[in-house]
Amino acid sequence: MLKLEKIHSYYGDSHVLQGVSLFIGEDESVCLLGRNGAGKSTTMKSIMGFVPPREGEIFFKDEKISGLPPFEIVRRGIGYVPEDRRIFPDLTVMENLEVAFLKREDGPSKWDVSTILEMFPLLRGLLNRKGGNLSGGEQQLLAIARALIGNPSLLLLDEPCEGLAPVIVGQLKEVILTLRKEIPILIAEQNALFALEVSSRGYVIEKGIIKYEGTTEDLMGNKEIQRRYLSV
Repeated sequence: MLKLEKIHSYYGDSHVLQGVSLFIGEDESVCLLGRNGAGKSTTMKSIMGFVPPREGEIFFKDEKISGLPPFEIVRRGIGYVPEDRRIFPDLTVMENLEVAFLKREDGPSKWDVSTILEMFPLLRGLLNRKGGNLSGGEQQLLAIARALIGNPSLLLLDEPCEGLAPVIVGQLKEVILTLRKEIPILIAEQNALFALEVSSRGYVIEKGIIKYEGTTEDLMGNKEIQRRYLSV
């Protein structure tokens, strides 16, 4: 589904990602774990074309996408929920969904407003509320819903737990556990316990280098990896 081959990404002269390789297969939920500043968000931005890799290649459905602009990558079928959500604060929930709707010509278009509201019933009562007036948890649900209504084949979630109360994190976990049955997901997350509970495999990144790869069971049982790289 998605494959990164030894990508190197920079911010100016700062060499952030140093040969990152990973893959996500069909029907997988995979997490990218690491401390703050380890390179998780840069990996996501590199996939989406916001921080194009200077070296290495990225493939989606066996097609090279590294070097494409972000809007082309979205059109290819990757949905992206950035760390800061970036919903439109002056548009209503319904307008946020309508502006992102995309009917796929190259595959099934499962998600529309009706199916989104079935998945996110909380949004049903908020359709006329402006995005800027939503709580953090409501904004996160809307951001995920807005990504899904573009009918992607792969969903990227960057730090979905950031700034959310524990009770909302619990609700978000149930949403992702349901979603992973519908669509492959890559989750970049500092909250290792949350990410491992909703994933089947994981990667650990530190200073822009993948330090460990394994199943969630391996990562949950490896206390040394948790101590050195995850602050668990």
